[in-house]
Amino acid sequence: MADLKLAADPLPARVYSRGWRVAAALLVAVSRGSLPLLLAAVVLATDPPIDLPILLQLVAVMVLAPALLGWLIQRSAEARVELSDTGLVVRRADLRMEVPYDALARLAPWAVALPGPGLTVWLRSGRRLRYAIQTDDPVPLAAALTAIVGDAAGQALHHPSVIYAHAAATAPPWRWYHYLWKFVLFALAPTVVLFNAHQYIAYGGTLGEYYMFGAAAYACTFALYWLTVTIHLALFASL
Repeated sequence: MADLKLAADPLPARVYSRGWRVAAALLVAVSRGSLPLLLAAVVLATDPPIDLPILLQLVAVMVLAPALLGWLIQRSAEARVELSDTGLVVRRADLRMEVPYDALARLAPWAVALPGPGLTVWLRSGRRLRYAIQTDDPVPLAAALTAIVGDAAGQALHHPSVIYAHAAATAPPWRWYHYLWKFVLFALAPTVVLFNAHQYIAYGGTLGEYYMFGAAAYACTFALYWLTVTIHLALFASL
């Protein structure tokens, strides 16, 4: 057992009962699925159009709120998975569970990776473990168990959702500044074009609003255009 990295370095995971996993999955699905729906609404709704105040409300209710609730559920389910001398051990703040190796039948990857990629543990008794395990990369756990219980766990390594999760987990992670550049800073280019057109149409020149109403009003209008374009880019990226 000492040659298994997982034994010395427990795997970060999230452990759910069936009900909490379903709740987290639905919240994540609603949050992410609402993005392309909002994009369609922005494109198709012309009478009246969806202006910025309405768009902000829709994003808050349909995207941000369920995403936050889903994140809270996932945060409360954080756990560590490790391999002891005798079995698979799951430790959560309110839970400690050990499954003997000789009781393991197989690992079943989640067909739908919501709220993220994960595994269901099936027992030789024909029942599945009450708690399901979500992990960003199921390969280390499946590979380590394969070395112990054989092909019963190894079959999970060839499942498409596991292969995809492993590829995503091993890719260079995005940091906050990547998203800042992709959406907020990149949005400056179309914002300048649209804002300048608005200034010519409404006030007769690039600095028309500045001369008529001052720097505060001018900057506020620019900020509103910038925020609108940033949100539109995020909606488009959801496709």
